[in-house]
Amino acid sequence: MNKRYFITGTDTGVGKTIATAALARIFPHCGVCKPIQTGYPQDQDLLFVQKQAKLKTAQIYNPLHFTKPLAPQQAALEDKQPPIDTKKLVKNVLDFCAQFEISFIEGAGGLYVPIGEKYFMLDLLKDLKAATILVCRAGLGTINHTLLSIEALRRKRVKIKGLIFNQTTPPDISARENPQIIQKISGLPILGIFPYQKKLNVIKLSNLVRDIPKFCKNESSEIAPAEISLPKRL
Repeated sequence: MNKRYFITGTDTGVGKTIATAALARIFPHCGVCKPIQTGYPQDQDLLFVQKQAKLKTAQIYNPLHFTKPLAPQQAALEDKQPPIDTKKLVKNVLDFCAQFEISFIEGAGGLYVPIGEKYFMLDLLKDLKAATILVCRAGLGTINHTLLSIEALRRKRVKIKGLIFNQTTPPDISARENPQIIQKISGLPILGIFPYQKKLNVIKLSNLVRDIPKFCKNESSEIAPAEISLPKRL
């Protein structure tokens, strides 16, 4: 059975590409898709993933790219391209993923990045019927951002496979406790906590991803109630 995992984030620049590369290293025969790349050709996330995970060219796929570093809907307009055909995009991504037992799909920005008129990254994720891995910052502010993203996913009845915390800057005083607080409130598993690195080492990060056999085999990922129940005390 083909398994698809959508790597989304609480924000742009949160580390989705790094997390995708770390996961792809663990599954060397996987496929990796970036449905929409903006800021092209300066930004080519798939080439980074390919290099770090040592993937073949046939294992990566980017059906749409635009030159301006903007949200996809706006980037298409700036490039004087027609509106993005979301049905065609979904079909192309699914056709690519069907070639692999496991595939990773990396989003652009956060969940409410607009792709088309009233169509967001969250809608693409839902239409692809992929379980979601949410990449979050570890430092101050992440509790609010992460819980809002979890609630948005749950309202769409999207399977959430788990959370990866990535320290994009040197850790502040909150970074040590935030992942555990979010896990306790949300009830979601932590798949990995990536430390801040001055020099990026994706191999080290791959070794920090947790519960790999369970990650592959267990598809009992939650489709949780829409609301997050806050505990009376942490």
